[in-house]
Amino acid sequence: MLSAVRDGSLGERGALSGPAAEAEPLIGAREGGDEASPESGARSKDVLVALHGRRAHLGALGLGRIIAGAFQAPLHGLFVCSEPIDASEVPAHLGVAPEALQGVVLRVAASEDPPGALASAVRGRGASIVVVASEPEELLDERLGVGRLAARALEAAACGVVVIGPATRPPSRLERILLPLDGTPSTAASITPAGELARRLGAELDIVMVGCASPRKEADDDAPPVSAPAPSEPGAMVAPLYVDQPHHEWPAFTEEFLGRFLSAIGHCPHDVATRFFLGKGEPAAEILRFAGQLASDLVVLVWHGQLEDHHGGVFRDVLCGAPCPVMVLRR
Repeated sequence: MLSAVRDGSLGERGALSGPAAEAEPLIGAREGGDEASPESGARSKDVLVALHGRRAHLGALGLGRIIAGAFQAPLHGLFVCSEPIDASEVPAHLGVAPEALQGVVLRVAASEDPPGALASAVRGRGASIVVVASEPEELLDERLGVGRLAARALEAAACGVVVIGPATRPPSRLERILLPLDGTPSTAASITPAGELARRLGAELDIVMVGCASPRKEADDDAPPVSAPAPSEPGAMVAPLYVDQPHHEWPAFTEEFLGRFLSAIGHCPHDVATRFFLGKGEPAAEILRFAGQLASDLVVLVWHGQLEDHHGGVFRDVLCGAPCPVMVLRR
């Protein structure tokens, strides 16, 4: 596994450990701090949590509190009921003590269509992040493979949506964030909000470059394919074709990638400890493999709103199979 480290801390927080311990860091530490990037857009808005189901609202609330606390933002909870009720009745409907909702600004919507009500709330408010969980018995959306509530939020929101899968155990802390990139500037723009979230949480940011397999010469048929993006847009970077000589190609590629994407495009704060990995093989499988091996607490994905193309297929597979919550950023 090829990897590189940009350690934004003064201690050992950026050092390689676990499954990547065998890889030598190929780029040195950079010190210094940045002010929060103005592109993050998450200071003056709120976090909205969908309150529904017996299991879903507990996991979503816990994750919403973590994110809202990091940004010092208001935490709103939306409860959809078939008949109008007072906000004071919401705890009883959810089967929790009133103290469980302490500090949450409750909003109640009367509707027979909870997914539609959530979509309307997402479009009508300036929430910066929406958190929604899927119940195991909830009907799945056929296109996205997640619960209908999460699917409608993903389709309606222009902000970040955090999806907790039905088999996912929400983490008690967000300490490691995984950000897959395909080497294109449009997806690299997600470094800005992901880096800002990591900065606010004091989390580490693991960036893995994935894409399509690069071709090999006949003599190299036994060599593993290298994950590299198709040059689908100007400014895209393609990973080195041969990585069996990492001392020649990998350091130069890493330095250029970090300089162009983390600094010039992504504006990742310098005080965020960052590790950079190069995936190989099928993108969705690689992302899921890294999420498991690196014990990621959150995966950040960029979605262009399409599912028919290759990018959309990778997005759906990771969204459905991730072992941790997934934050989706629309582009």
